[in-house]
Amino acid sequence: MIINAIIQCRMTSERFPGKVLAPFLGKPLLDHIVGQVKKTNFCSSIILATSSDKADDPLSSYAKELGLEIVRGSREDVVERYALVLDHHSCDAFFRVCGDSPLLLPNLFDHAALIYKNKPYDLITNVFPRTYPVGMSVELIKTETFLKTKENIINQDEREHLSRYFYNNFKNFQIYNIECDLPVDQNFKLAIDEHSDLKKIETWLLNKKDKIENLFPIKFVK
Repeated sequence: MIINAIIQCRMTSERFPGKVLAPFLGKPLLDHIVGQVKKTNFCSSIILATSSDKADDPLSSYAKELGLEIVRGSREDVVERYALVLDHHSCDAFFRVCGDSPLLLPNLFDHAALIYKNKPYDLITNVFPRTYPVGMSVELIKTETFLKTKENIINQDEREHLSRYFYNNFKNFQIYNIECDLPVDQNFKLAIDEHSDLKKIETWLLNKKDKIENLFPIKFVK
């Protein structure tokens, strides 16, 4: 079983341009994301899916330094960008990873992969409904389902936010949702959207008194 991680990001974020290379705890944000994904047990390859714009040349260069595979395509059409990645790197399923999340939980990725191994759902997620903070999203998508579905995704918003089509048409797909076993403030987020989020999340992380995975345990279904 081959499961790849596809990190989608570009330098031209409207609210925070260049955030994926912004320093977080002394190193670029992308470095943290890649480091968390590398701690998982099931990811065969980590691929950066970015745009062909010259603005993303520095991002591509840094990704090469981190040892990532790189595929560059459409700036706005993320669905087509993922299809291009899958054309170059075949796999049974892939994790959709956003470039704004330095505190991803490797055990959540592993849990999703184990569920998929036992039953290949179309989508395994923890945001339907969301019980984890923004910035700890996990989305494991069956490649066959994505490739069969991508031509049906015609709404511009859904082509930019790849998994939104699946949630909007959930009755047509087999979706498994992972839940947190402790209540989480829905206003609490661990994603970097604006420059001020860097300091906020750094401060939270440095002041926490327990391992992150203990603060957000998985709810196991018997």
